[in-house]
Amino acid sequence: MATEITFDDRRPSVHKFCVCLIQARVLLVWFSSIVGLCTPLAAQNQRSAWMWSSPAHPYGAANVLGNPAKESELIANFGAWGFDRIYTSVGSVPSNDPATMARWNADLDDVGIDSQVLFGLISYSPVSVSNLVQTSLINFNNTRTDPREKFDGVHLDIEPHGSNAWKNGTATDKRNLLYLLRDTYASVRTLLDSSGYPEVKIYADLPVWYDSTTSIDWTRGERNQWFDDIATSLDGISMMAYERSTLASIQSGVAWEVANFNADVRVALNVAEIGPGNTFEDFDAMMSLAEEIESTYAAQISGIDFQPLIDYYDEAPAPVFSADFDEDGDVDGRDFLIWQQGVGIASGGSLSQGDANGSGSVNISDLVVWQQQYGQNLAAGVLVVPEPCCTLLPFALLVSEFVLRGRLLFRTARA
Repeated sequence: MATEITFDDRRPSVHKFCVCLIQARVLLVWFSSIVGLCTPLAAQNQRSAWMWSSPAHPYGAANVLGNPAKESELIANFGAWGFDRIYTSVGSVPSNDPATMARWNADLDDVGIDSQVLFGLISYSPVSVSNLVQTSLINFNNTRTDPREKFDGVHLDIEPHGSNAWKNGTATDKRNLLYLLRDTYASVRTLLDSSGYPEVKIYADLPVWYDSTTSIDWTRGERNQWFDDIATSLDGISMMAYERSTLASIQSGVAWEVANFNADVRVALNVAEIGPGNTFEDFDAMMSLAEEIESTYAAQISGIDFQPLIDYYDEAPAPVFSADFDEDGDVDGRDFLIWQQGVGIASGGSLSQGDANGSGSVNISDLVVWQQQYGQNLAAGVLVVPEPCCTLLPFALLVSEFVLRGRLLFRTARA
């Protein structure tokens, strides 16, 4: 028995239906392509900041951790700012208030942001730093059964050049401090590996002049070997390109590391240098340079870091989600449907019609803005990232209903 499906061309509605069916198939293909675009914002930008304890500031870690409202507010801001990680000075929170630490880590993990425990030191040794990592990260992670609640990495802001031993030392003394730093990185890597945490990454902050043979007074071979050695322990470095206001000056500081370091390289800018007569006239000037760095280096670097978070918080404008077309406080599938209804408006378009960039027209550029902001929610004080495009399923159902409501006329011929 064979079944043949044919159109009954005696019915006047057949032609119209065929056109509608073709349109529906096109919409379904288009919808599939949109689904492929939908990813959380965290995947769009690679930015971060140092969240120091800063007890005198309302948004220092000392005043945020343990305050659920502030935690949620900051995490929502991280999403709007395009942060993919955060470096947090946690103090004694992992041991004294593990529930708070677990919540912070889990909430970050839920939105695709890595949580790295931050240590800022001038005096150090392999033993002392390893002990800190043991206490703050390993002991804490050992108590958590939910992977979301664990730290993802260690961030070491160890600056020997700030010590008296460096300032008063000879060239040999300075090189020895750097060799001690190398050994400290290696000790932490060995500790994590032997404790069952080979997946926990280690990042470190370096000034841009450690590669200089004149500043450190070492040979190129010694310099090259030192950087090769630390690359075996570290997953990445953040180059502190401070007091540099132009792309050319940034490049002169980080070019050697970008070209030669065998791990991730990020570029750090100092938000505290904003103000008249300072490195950056205003916040926009700093962000313009950050975007220029990102555009120039692209995949050659793994992101931009800002020092410190409290200044970034003070300087950055309040996040606004321009793709929240229904103005309900989040960017979701309903906003996509509004854009879809408005697409094609050439002028005079408004936010409520899908104009995300204020151009007056509704087109693919507005869809890109929606995609970048998809999954964000400020009204609830938390960044919510649902499964990619799950909220667009109503659109798929709409198309399906459109097809099913058509009257497909067929007759069955039996062989």
